[in-house]
Amino acid sequence: MRQKGQQKQLFLPGFNRTTAKGAHGGEHTKGKRKGLRPFDPKQALHVVLRSSKARGELSMLRPRHCNHIRNLMDRLKTRWGVSVYRYANVGNHLHLLIRAKSRADWQGFIRELSGGIAMIVTGAKKSHALARSKSKDVCESAKRGFWDHLVFTRIVRFGKDFVGVAEYVLKNLWEGAGIPVRKILARGYRIMEISEDGFVFVAP
Repeated sequence: MRQKGQQKQLFLPGFNRTTAKGAHGGEHTKGKRKGLRPFDPKQALHVVLRSSKARGELSMLRPRHCNHIRNLMDRLKTRWGVSVYRYANVGNHLHLLIRAKSRADWQGFIRELSGGIAMIVTGAKKSHALARSKSKDVCESAKRGFWDHLVFTRIVRFGKDFVGVAEYVLKNLWEGAGIPVRKILARGYRIMEISEDGFVFVAP
């Protein structure tokens, strides 16, 4: 019997036996032999960072955390030349749809992002953590134990796959903001338009 968390991971958009070959990390690879993370500089990546500790006062959506996290991401995407197409902070996990020009750029971006977020939320070495965000040792020590698993990534092909994941991330964005998107859809409503500015639903 699958655990509840595993079911959520397996039902990420486009995640099936074929696309799983382009996935790495997260709960679905727990206990499996570690291999090289699939990467394609010509395609996008769906990235998920999850922390069961990020609840209550440690939620990434707390006012004193969420803006710092977004600003950190904006600085790092410029530093590493990473394109961020979609971003959703859901409190205890983050969804990003990105593209990096090289594996080295991707590794630098996610290493500093995951370590920096852990420092922001937990307050680890807070007085100088952000000023020293280039320090690999500081980031590594702060994020150790904060994130539940290795960051989940899946290669997303531009086209139908990309559109599906982009919409999924936006749904998570609005769920994180308190809009019960899934409950509305379950009542028969359809999404006519969706963006970072809001939704347009069509009545059943």
